Amino acid sequence: MNNTQRYALPDERLPEAVRRLFDLPEQIIAPAGAPRGDIFYQPVDSADEIQLDFGIALVSPVQYLLPAAEVLFEYRQNGDGSPQFSAPATPPERIIFGIRPCDIAAIQYLDQFYMEREPVDTLYAARREATTLIALACAEPAADTCFCSCCEGGGPVAEGGFDVQLSPVGDRYLVEVATEKGQQILQQWQDLLEPASEELVAARDAQMRRAIEEQLQTVSNLAAAIRRISADRVNPETWETIGHDCYSCGGCSYLCPVCTCYDVVDIKYDDNSGTRIRRVDSCRLAGFTREATGHIPRPTPASRARWYAYHKLSYDYHQERDRYGCVGCGRCIITCLGEIGMPRVCELVRQPEAEKIG
Repeated sequence: MNNTQRYALPDERLPEAVRRLFDLPEQIIAPAGAPRGDIFYQPVDSADEIQLDFGIALVSPVQYLLPAAEVLFEYRQNGDGSPQFSAPATPPERIIFGIRPCDIAAIQYLDQFYMEREPVDTLYAARREATTLIALACAEPAADTCFCSCCEGGGPVAEGGFDVQLSPVGDRYLVEVATEKGQQILQQWQDLLEPASEELVAARDAQMRRAIEEQLQTVSNLAAAIRRISADRVNPETWETIGHDCYSCGGCSYLCPVCTCYDVVDIKYDDNSGTRIRRVDSCRLAGFTREATGHIPRPTPASRARWYAYHKLSYDYHQERDRYGCVGCGRCIITCLGEIGMPRVCELVRQPEAEKIG
């Protein structure tokens, strides 16, 4: 963030700053309340709908870059027998406001996976190019399930990957503008901002260190688990223990902002037309690896738990993707019926001998 510009925004001016976002042509995606009180990132039409007093949204805003299901193309056979293909519509220009640093880290991972390797995923790239990210840093752990400080690139404050970042510090927000897209936001806010003092930056950094220390007192350290998994030194009984408690529901994968497993299906409208759809899938499901013969290479919850952990935490995948497959958002902890989110997995993996089943 060497080229990052820093400003101060008095907190009483934040409502006006948010209101001015609606003067821009982009669609605004922000945390907003659902009928039963849950918080979801959703399109909003006014600043009054936005809620910033929340911990972590159960569904990541990554869904607007990597939707659960998307059309790859539609096809139709013309009267003369020639095929006609229709590409998906151009994605709308969007601003995602209030995105947490863990989800920023997840988007950096997805950028590498879909855009920095060949072939480039043009559908993802188009959505990414059309999206401006305004991050909201955490003054303290957003929830008691957070463990972002244990993860590379994670933490209460995003290291990069955002266009603008707001960090609450006392009665001010430290505003960091990092990209050309961020400059568009800066133009909207210019007269609301003040120069950021060294004291404000130092206070934010001290606040970040306190949040990290608070997390590290209560959550698992991934480093030892990564070493054991990468060296294939995990007791086989460990995977049996994890598999015993796994319901194979796929919830950990479906809510993980980093998971990239997917399936492709064709839907036939009639004899002459149809569509091809890509949809999110999960390696924790028995049918994910089913082959044409009907054979399933990973038939047990234990074998799938082992694959999932290697995919997330081994050195091999780090070398391929330049980061580990976990950002510490804690959604796997929240959703897992068997109480075996990633910190629990790491706790078991680090043990010389796995706990006995039952």
